Amino acid sequence: MSTPIEGGRPLLRGRLFGFPVHLDLSFVLIMAFLGYYPGVSLLEMVIWLLVTPLAVLTHELGHAALARAAGAAPQIALAGFGGVTSYIPPRPLSRGRSLGISLAGPGVGLVEGFGLLALYHNVSGSLNYDGWMSIALRYGIWTCIGWSVLNLLPVLPLDGGQAMRELLPGSPAVRARRAAMVSVVVAALAAGVAYGRFGQTFIALFMVLFAVSNVLALRQSAPGGAGRPASAPPEHTVVGLLWRGQSAQARQLLGSLPPDTPVDLAVHGAVLALTGDPVQGHALLDQEVGRRPGDPNAAAMLILTQTLEHDWDALIATVQGPVGASAPPAVLDRAIEEARGTGREDVAGRLTLLTGRQPY
Repeated sequence: MSTPIEGGRPLLRGRLFGFPVHLDLSFVLIMAFLGYYPGVSLLEMVIWLLVTPLAVLTHELGHAALARAAGAAPQIALAGFGGVTSYIPPRPLSRGRSLGISLAGPGVGLVEGFGLLALYHNVSGSLNYDGWMSIALRYGIWTCIGWSVLNLLPVLPLDGGQAMRELLPGSPAVRARRAAMVSVVVAALAAGVAYGRFGQTFIALFMVLFAVSNVLALRQSAPGGAGRPASAPPEHTVVGLLWRGQSAQARQLLGSLPPDTPVDLAVHGAVLALTGDPVQGHALLDQEVGRRPGDPNAAAMLILTQTLEHDWDALIATVQGPVGASAPPAVLDRAIEEARGTGREDVAGRLTLLTGRQPY
């Protein structure tokens, strides 16, 4: 669960089955790099650049369909090394539903890939091996099956790593650390096998990057560790969970902190409001906004809460007032994006005029 692509150079933007879709130049350039080898023909490269976006898009549609079934308004972006489906659920997701959303993408890819494999076996005898249809089928089988299997490795941030995190025991913070530990080991092993056994240098480098990113995540999450000062405010982690739509996990983490842990009361209010206690939560938010006029943190918590609640009237009133002037640009962008993602173009347009923002 992540936010939409920031920046980039979009080649195409539109809707497919009601989902906003963004195709970025970075995706095409990296796919061209991956598809190149000495002697590759122009026909092969063109087919590769047509097949890979379709394969990744169907993968992301699997995630998006289950996210929409959970009441969210997903957005799909193809950028960099792959795709991302971003969404904010209207209510905290259960671990089972989060697991289903994580596995839906590879599941769709495997079904599609084995379907193409069966088709290829049935028609291969009548196809020219170097013809466009044969090439397209082979590329489709590889991208759908090969990439789905790779994505199911228990390595964060792959879908398999996301699923593993939901299956592990413990609080959200404990599960995240355990998942990162497993990811480091599996990514290191996968890198060795990819390079030593199959000579796949790129996949090996990819796995090394995943291992390093999880090592850094472990260092940052360790209290007093080398990667994070001991005084780092714990509400940063809580706010991060809220931002990703994981309200229930944010409340669990907040409840697991020692009683003397300093946490911004505005963060407390946002968590309460988004986890079934809106009266007390908004009372606390209003108290903090009134007590700290001009404080961007309090303003951000109020606007983020109203955005995640889809309380558009209250949100517009807040942005129009003095609180809106102190709100960080990122949270204003999020409000506009969420309104647009839920089909409220009227709200998105109004917020754009009020804030002067130009979000994705």
